[in-house]
Amino acid sequence: MDHAFFQLTLASILLIAGATDLGSSKIPNWLTIPAMATGVLGHSWLNGLTGLVFSAKGLGLGLAMFLVLYVMGGMGAGDVKLLAAVGSFTGAEGVFSAGMIAMVLGGLYAISLMISHCGVRISLRQIATVLKSCVLMPGSLPSSTQGKALPQLRYALVIGLGTLMSQWIQIPVFTF
Repeated sequence: MDHAFFQLTLASILLIAGATDLGSSKIPNWLTIPAMATGVLGHSWLNGLTGLVFSAKGLGLGLAMFLVLYVMGGMGAGDVKLLAAVGSFTGAEGVFSAGMIAMVLGGLYAISLMISHCGVRISLRQIATVLKSCVLMPGSLPSSTQGKALPQLRYALVIGLGTLMSQWIQIPVFTF
């Protein structure tokens, strides 16, 4: 993604997504769908079939990476579509790095939000319960034992930060 058009367009999309996610808890289709199309069409226009394949692989992998988390209820559909849009700009290797960094940052974000909302002791107890459940009964997660509802996570910010970090820090990844 060396072309300045792609960098500026993707940065703008991520800023708008972060702002709308903070304001309305949604990442709108009017942003993500045209973003995906822009990535695919832009790469196709500049690089022909090679660009189309590059962008389509990234879009597909971006969609797949967060689809499981969406199905499990861990994030919204807008988050999934935003990572797919990132993939249409960065390709499979770029979106893989961005998605992995976003997952790590998202986990840290969720833990820090839980600690600030519930306190360290309760949070550690809940994390231990979830980890034990995953080891002893794979595929089942315990229901929350606390009455407090946690604030909703804003993943657009995490996806944006993960994308920017993956562009700055060239992490060697598998070739797709």
